[in-house]
Amino acid sequence: MKKYIPFFKAGMMEELAYRAGLFAWMLITVLQLLCVAFLWTAVYNSSSSPVINGFTFNEMIVYFVFTNIFAFMCLGTETLHDINSEIKDGTIAISLIKPISYRIRFLFRALGNSAMRIIIMGIPTIVISMIVFIKMKFLIISSYPVFILHIALFIISMILAIAIYDTIDYICGICCFYTTAAWGLNFSKNVLVNFFSGVLLPLSFFPGNLGKVAEMLPFAGLSQNPIYILVMRVDAEAAAFIILKGVIWFIILNLAAKLLFIKASKKITVQGG
Repeated sequence: MKKYIPFFKAGMMEELAYRAGLFAWMLITVLQLLCVAFLWTAVYNSSSSPVINGFTFNEMIVYFVFTNIFAFMCLGTETLHDINSEIKDGTIAISLIKPISYRIRFLFRALGNSAMRIIIMGIPTIVISMIVFIKMKFLIISSYPVFILHIALFIISMILAIAIYDTIDYICGICCFYTTAAWGLNFSKNVLVNFFSGVLLPLSFFPGNLGKVAEMLPFAGLSQNPIYILVMRVDAEAAAFIILKGVIWFIILNLAAKLLFIKASKKITVQGG
């Protein structure tokens, strides 16, 4: 694995090179949270019940603050665009003959990107939000040993979320072997991820079987499930099951990506020849 460490470091340095972009995205996230807070305030004020689909107003605010921060930290890899760029400029021919795994190279780079976002923005905002919510009694900590255990499980689920999201991004990138319409692929991917991961709405708001299906898909592990672990909405046993499910989906998606790559790499067309 030593030969992939430079790609991890390169991912971290890449984020540092565009610090203004980090702060811009953070500002956008704050504005989104303000809009969400006003929206749900209106929803709960107009509701006859203080609980909507298992969420009180306080729990809903906590959920959306952490899901937006989490999405900023973990759901922002550039694998799809990098693959598309390599196909367009022809450098993919060189990348494929290098004595390294094409897939693992992108995975380590994505982990490096996310690690820097987590260090610079993620940890401070999560810690500050956690302190504020505990002080305001929006978040109740009944047992600190249990809370620490959930933090550890959350970190594992967060790493899994980054890996799963990058795998989905990688699969979409492989589709660029057939079409250079990366923008459309990326837009479609973002719609699916945001809808089924719980970024837009908790999956408990989905009607009937749609909600059950969404819970079983890998997208739930990209935002909702890690946040459920963080705010202790699930117990340690359920959190362990969530992590196990994420590992299984990571293996399945990577096997699918490998099969797709083997087939797609036989039909590479770059611009100009």
